[in-house]
Amino acid sequence: MKIILILLTSVIATNVWSSQSGEFSSAEEELKAYFFAAARSNDMVVLKKFVEAGFPVDVVNNKGYTALMVATYHGHTTAFDYLVSQKANTCAADMRGNTVLMAAIFRGEFSLAKKLISHECNPDHKNNAGMTTVGFAKMFGRKNVLNYLEKY
Repeated sequence: MKIILILLTSVIATNVWSSQSGEFSSAEEELKAYFFAAARSNDMVVLKKFVEAGFPVDVVNNKGYTALMVATYHGHTTAFDYLVSQKANTCAADMRGNTVLMAAIFRGEFSLAKKLISHECNPDHKNNAGMTTVGFAKMFGRKNVLNYLEKY
C-alpha cells in the first residue's frame, strides 16, 4: 500500500489527471491498476484515498469496465455503495455493451441488481449481442430479477 500512496502523491502533485486529455501517464496507468484492485478486493481505505485525491471515479480499464462494474461483479456492497455515493455512473456499459446491472445479473447479485434498477438507466439498452437486461436475466435464469423488473 505504501507504493500506492507514493505514486498517488506524486501524481496528485501535478494536480491534474491527464485522463482529462484521454490518455494516462505510465504512473497513472499503474495507479489505475491499483484503483481497480481496490474495487475488486473491497479495499475501502485505498478506494477512498483515490477518490479523495480526485482520481476519476468512472475511469475504464482495457475492457471498458469501471470500478463500479468490478465491485458489482465481485458482490462488494460496501465498495458499490461508496462508488455510487461518489457519483459513479450506474448506467455505464463496457466494450461489449454490458451494463453494471447486467454484471449484477450475471453474478446473481440480486441485492445490487435491486439497487441498480432504481437508477434511471435506459431499460431498453441492448448490449453488442442485442440483449436487453430482461434478456440477460432470462438467459441466466434470474427469476427474482425478472419479477422485480416487472414490479418496477
